[in-house]
Amino acid sequence: MIEEYVKEFRGFNRFYTAWIGILNKHYLNSRFSLPQSRVLHAVYTNEGITPTEITTLLNIDKSYLSRILIDFEKKKLITKKVSAEDGRVNNLYITKTGKKEFEAIDHASNEQVKKLLLQLSEEERKTVVKSMLQIRETLSRYQYE
Repeated sequence: MIEEYVKEFRGFNRFYTAWIGILNKHYLNSRFSLPQSRVLHAVYTNEGITPTEITTLLNIDKSYLSRILIDFEKKKLITKKVSAEDGRVNNLYITKTGKKEFEAIDHASNEQVKKLLLQLSEEERKTVVKSMLQIRETLSRYQYE
């Protein structure tokens, strides 16, 4: 039976990622990939976040994150400051340019989801969102390894 669950789980993932349109090289016609957008979101919403915290939050490879952060610094989207508590740790902050870039992506994402949800009836929207909350609640009790 577990094989059937695996098949359906993976099938849903393939369907959903294609349906929402996140497999393109540039997310929402921005100049960023989905992982880059997620990193920018993490810095935008968590002032002073550390790279280690981003790694944990996004379950992203440290080397990949490092390349993204270096690129973001070059583009002046983020700045880093040495932590007052631990000189080996850098805290990350979004710049004015980074805020502008993230807010454009965030707006485009909201508009995309709104457009998709408006295709559904009110009852279907309630069902889908309730199901998403149920999935998130259930899976968040377990750690991905």
